[in-house]
Amino acid sequence: MASITLYVPEQDPIAIELDAYEQITIGRGPDNDLVLDHVSLSGSHAVIQNEGGSFKVTDLGSTNGTFMDGEQITEAALVNGSRVLFGSVDSVFSDGTAAPAEAPVEDDDAGFGNHHAQLAEASSRPEGFVDLSPIDKVVKKDMVGMIAMIIGGVAILAAIAMIAIAATMSPA
Repeated sequence: MASITLYVPEQDPIAIELDAYEQITIGRGPDNDLVLDHVSLSGSHAVIQNEGGSFKVTDLGSTNGTFMDGEQITEAALVNGSRVLFGSVDSVFSDGTAAPAEAPVEDDDAGFGNHHAQLAEASSRPEGFVDLSPIDKVVKKDMVGMIAMIIGGVAILAAIAMIAIAATMSPA
């Protein structure tokens, strides 16, 4: 039996059996078959279609895109173990013949999971990706300005020291 398991951040995984449906729409809007309340999803994000037991996923012009196995797609056939990212909601497709090849790792007892990461050579941010975070991005200060502030601080401290020395040396 074909299914897709969605891993919405900070929620329990959601497994949907797909065989009984002709299509399932996914998005934040209430008119979808599968409504997921996550900021990275569009109102109508994507649709999964059952074409006689073969399944395909189609992006519906979403803001943050739909990706399969790391590549942005507009439409693609689902195969066992396909990893589909709807915005930043991860999912794994299973055709029911075997366990998916690379299901996301379950959290450990501390809730952190057993994740492996490495530094990227270049940004993999998709073109047109919109950051919906309410937290402003930290902007690094320029080095010349920081050096000027340090020199100014040292100059003020030196002036204060000179005044203190002059005050102790003058006859009372």
